[in-house]
Amino acid sequence: MSSREAQTKEKKKLLYTYWHELPYFKTIDSTVHSQVEESEIRSFIIKYIRDGIEDDFGRANDLLRRHAFTAKELHAAYSKKLNGQKYSQSNFHFHIKSLVEDGYLKEIAKLLEGRHYISYYGRTAKSFFSQYDNILAASQIQEVFDPIKELIISMNPETNPETITQLVDESILSLQDFYYRFFSWVKEKYPYLYKAQVDIQNFLDIVAHYSFFHNGLRKTSEKIGSLLDLDKIMNYERYQV
Repeated sequence: MSSREAQTKEKKKLLYTYWHELPYFKTIDSTVHSQVEESEIRSFIIKYIRDGIEDDFGRANDLLRRHAFTAKELHAAYSKKLNGQKYSQSNFHFHIKSLVEDGYLKEIAKLLEGRHYISYYGRTAKSFFSQYDNILAASQIQEVFDPIKELIISMNPETNPETITQLVDESILSLQDFYYRFFSWVKEKYPYLYKAQVDIQNFLDIVAHYSFFHNGLRKTSEKIGSLLDLDKIMNYERYQV
């Protein structure tokens, strides 16, 4: 094997191995994140790269799924999904460029194919959140809870405001603890999530409902709910079908 062939082989391995060196979480501007989630094409691109593919080169070199693709490969995969409908490759390039500029994608490697070097694009993180940092930032959570605290005080003028402040602060600490535990769990169990091709962001949307089972959060939530006169919402019998 020539030195050029060896270099090409090592570059090609990056298309598989880079994924396992990525950060688990990355925060994207909330406006941009919403636009990407609402775009069928951009959502398809980042999901397709996340899922990856198994191919002959990977199997021959004992590598897991490939998570980097050329614009042509991504366009072909999307066109296949459209079942005969056509979407121009130039417009597809526009979306890839936007995802690079917005921080979702990056060039993983350039491989010489024929006479030209072709760019392979991969993701910049295993998962993207519009508020990953904000979830864990006390100041951001406080901004959300401050109006609720004022609502509780106004509905319960006989209660010491300091007691209410302490209750809300305890709830915030419990909420932070829940998310810290979740993100730590993701890092520990990621090999299983990877194998099952689980989207971490979607998984959080489901697991967030389990926050009520956090002892501290459950207790403070019940107290806050009672002070807000939410008993009729919190305690109910299911309607008979």
